[in-house]
Amino acid sequence: MVEELKRQYNKILNRYYNGCNYVIENPEELDKYIKNIMEFKEELERIITKIEKMGKASKEEIIGGFKI
Repeated sequence: MVEELKRQYNKILNRYYNGCNYVIENPEELDKYIKNIMEFKEELERIITKIEKMGKASKEEIIGGFKI
């Protein structure tokens, strides 16, 4: 269960960072993609809350993803 949550977290974290990087490079697209980026952020927060109920997540894991 926790391994699957970590996989999901890593996948969404990657999409979140890609979205952030895209709008940094293309600021004119911000209005178009901000909703998606915020949805990724909210999902990351939900998943990390579930993971932390089962154990501890380090700051490095939260920022950089889990080593699986």
